[in-house]
Order: sequence, then structure tokens, then C-alpha cells
Amino acid sequence: MREEEPAAGARRYIGVDIGGTNIRAGVVDDGGRILGEARRPALAEAGLRAAVGRAIEAAEEALENSGLTVAAVAGLGAGVPGAHRSSEGITIYSPNFADSRGVPVLPPIRDVFGLPSFMLNDVAVQTLGEHRFGAGQGYAHMVMITLGTGIGGGAIIDGELRVGYTEGFAEVGHMTIDPDGPFCECGNQGCWEALAARDAIVRRAVTRIQHGRQTAIAEMVDYRLGSITPALIGRSADQGDEVAIEVMEETGYYLGIGIANLIQLYNPQALVIGGGIAQAGRQLFEPITRTVRARAHMVPASTCRIVPAQLGDDAGIIGGAVLAAQELSRQQREETVEAPTRDEQTQPVETRPGMASEEEPAS
Repeated sequence: MREEEPAAGARRYIGVDIGGTNIRAGVVDDGGRILGEARRPALAEAGLRAAVGRAIEAAEEALENSGLTVAAVAGLGAGVPGAHRSSEGITIYSPNFADSRGVPVLPPIRDVFGLPSFMLNDVAVQTLGEHRFGAGQGYAHMVMITLGTGIGGGAIIDGELRVGYTEGFAEVGHMTIDPDGPFCECGNQGCWEALAARDAIVRRAVTRIQHGRQTAIAEMVDYRLGSITPALIGRSADQGDEVAIEVMEETGYYLGIGIANLIQLYNPQALVIGGGIAQAGRQLFEPITRTVRARAHMVPASTCRIVPAQLGDDAGIIGGAVLAAQELSRQQREETVEAPTRDEQTQPVETRPGMASEEEPAS
């Protein structure tokens, strides 16, 4: 356990982002500044328990790099892909990792650091980061999607992150877009991510190449089609390659359908698009915008800004820090209500500027 409470003034938190490829940890102050960070390879095939051990190592190194001790840290927040019983700190299933069912994530972290520690799905944590310090600042109603291996989602409603009864809120990648579309790994047919995530984008390019279309994409990988990536397709589209432009147009079309659905469902002020694929830029955002404007009518497309994420790879660790700050603030409020003073009156909780404070929605 910690020997003393953090010093007065700015509070610091450890944010941990356990990804399927890399694990990152950072010490973050309550202004969203990263004071020290570290990373480890996820080695997902070795299992989630081993990944938690590497996350602890990364957090220890990040703390060392920040020049602080654990006594100066108020809490820790972690983002982990998959479904969880977060209040217990246990995963139900994480598709990125081998042997991930029922793995304790928070108990070993608490044993090492002695800190109040919290966890949520990785995209929910990134949503917190973007809402507090990124593209979603100032919006009381925000949806975030991440485009990568799959499509993840998070939703801020009335200024609060929503997770749902079984923490399945905003599993947007598995809403059906085309009932006759390709099969998804979840078992459904025509899921959004089966039509617009990484493998779908690559499959569109490969299909065109195998049908004899001439494209720089094939030449750039010397016709080793398994080496094609969305980033490569995006660069080719920027250079005017016809096949690459077609692939990005079709992908943007399906993304636009899903985003139009989300605008009708959540009525957000802002929809933030993150993840590596979102870096394709205008070749992706232009067909998205056109499709949304053509399909979002009852809740008009004009009511929602569609914007790229701002925090990039830092969204996970900054969001983890925001999660820790908000949960500690919530606990403080609950303890204040439950513990009356001598006069049997509860005192108001002082609101400090920083991660746990609420912002007014943008006009």
C-alpha cells in the first residue's frame, strides 16, 4: 500500500492501454499531460494473464520515467479490449488474447501498486480521453467510433459515459448493416465491422486485383497480396490510384450508413472517428460525409459534427487517467453523502478543475 497521500495541487494518475499489439502505460496529470510513459509488446498469443504482467512492468517504468513515486499517484485506470465485469476487475472474454476468459486484471495491479484501480473496455476508455481532452471537449452528447481490426464504439450522454447493463453499450461494430453481407466472426451476417473494418477494406482491394484490375497497390507489394494494408490503400488513393479510390469510396459508403444510424439513435453533437484507419483522411471522410448527409434526415446530419480524433495513440492512457479521476471523484461524493457531520448535515464536495470536473456543453 502507499505510504502517504498524494501531495496537494495537481493530481496524477496512471493510465494503462492494453492493446492486442502493444501495451502502453503513462503517468498523466489532471491537465491531461503525460509526465512519463513506457510500452511493451502485447504478445497476445501468450495470453491475457501474461499481458497483465507486462502492463504492470510498463506502468512501473512509466512511473520511473516520470520522476515520481507511487505515493504521488492518486489512482490507476486501464482499458482492455473485450467484455468484462469491470467492477470486479475481471474479463469475461477478450478476443485479442489467448486464454482470456475469467482473467483477473485489476487484482494483480492493485497488489503491486496499492492504488485504487479501475477498468473498462478499451474503446470506452478512449472515449473518455477524447471527451475530456480531445475532439469531444465541451460536448455533453458525443459518440466515438474506432476503426481498426474491428469497429468499436463509446457514447457520452448528458456528459456521462454509458456502458449498459452488461457493459455492452455501444457495441456498434456488430449492428447489422447488410443482412446478406459477409459473415462476421461474432456469428452474425452483415455486421458493420464485417463491411468496413480492416479485413473488409483489404478484401475489396484483393478482389479487384484478382479480377485483373491494374493498380499500384499490387505493384507496391510485388503482388504479395497478403501484405496489403488499409494504410497502403489510403496512400495509393491519395496518389490518385483508381482502384484504391474505389475501395475507399465503398468503405466510406458503409461507414456512412452506420454513422447515419448512430446519429438517429444517439442524437450526438459530435461523432469522433479514431483508430488507425481513420488516418486515411479525406479519401475516407468525404464519402462518409456524403452518405450521412443523404441518409440522416429525422435527426438531421447538420446537427452532428463528424470529426477525427485528436489524441491518437495517447487516447488510451489519457482516458485511463480520466477513468481513475472520475471514479475517485464519484467515490468521494458517495462517501460524503453517507458520512454526515456532527450536525447531521453533509457538506458539499469541492469541485476542482481537472479531469473529474464537468464541462458545459458547447452551444
